Amino acid sequence: MDYFIKNPPKWEKQELLSELNIFREIYKKRPIKTNHHGMMFPHMFATYFILKKFNPSFVIESGVYKGQSTWLIESTLPNCDLLSIDIDLTKRQYISKKANYSNKDFKLHDFSSIPKNTLVFFDDHVSHYERLQQAKFFNIKSIILEDNYSKNEGDFYTIKHAYQNSGFNHNETKKSYTKTTLIFLLEMLKKNFQKNYYFCMDKINSRIRDHKPNINNFKNIEKNIETYYEFPPIIENKNSSTKPIFDSIDLDFNVSREELNHYNCITYIKLK
Repeated sequence: MDYFIKNPPKWEKQELLSELNIFREIYKKRPIKTNHHGMMFPHMFATYFILKKFNPSFVIESGVYKGQSTWLIESTLPNCDLLSIDIDLTKRQYISKKANYSNKDFKLHDFSSIPKNTLVFFDDHVSHYERLQQAKFFNIKSIILEDNYSKNEGDFYTIKHAYQNSGFNHNETKKSYTKTTLIFLLEMLKKNFQKNYYFCMDKINSRIRDHKPNINNFKNIEKNIETYYEFPPIIENKNSSTKPIFDSIDLDFNVSREELNHYNCITYIKLK
């Protein structure tokens, strides 16, 4: 299966165009003008549109990096509560006065009494399969996935990898494997010599992200999904399963063609 879609929302093209005109003005105010390896115009518009449509009262952002997405969420939904999570918060260039920050992984939080209309935005390069399991456990139904790459692309296991049954083989350098081995040995030493030390496999799993193909993965995912929709790219993109918003490439968004070409198949999922 190359592409999958299920009960897509009925978003008309005219509505997308109208919101795109509004977003263009918002984008000009972004705090980080050069955001390599972070969200750019197409990713931010998709996230903006989805957030605005569903208007959650509580948003969990897993993956902060420089902070552009934090700014986008609070600009789009000024009245929502926001929890911004990243195991390394030192890379932030924009720091919100409104968001609550945490350096604990998503799965380690207390979400036992969150609002029913909570939405989680995953941009943390952790296996989508694991993140959907965790969201299901916390009874979080609305999910935005960044970086939903196709087979042979990306740097972690995605939903597309699952339904294309490609698995994910994380290509690493000898230097990286050496560092991973040293981290593992250090954890073992701490375990042996420090009383009540808890070995942390997350430190290893975050570095070696291999995921063996398993056709049952997507069967288990699909039965728990009510809606699955990959947001359309602004212009034609070979990785998209949906038609682009614009057929013409003669556009003036005050951003480069290269930036408009950035498209990571941002996906909206609603769990049953």
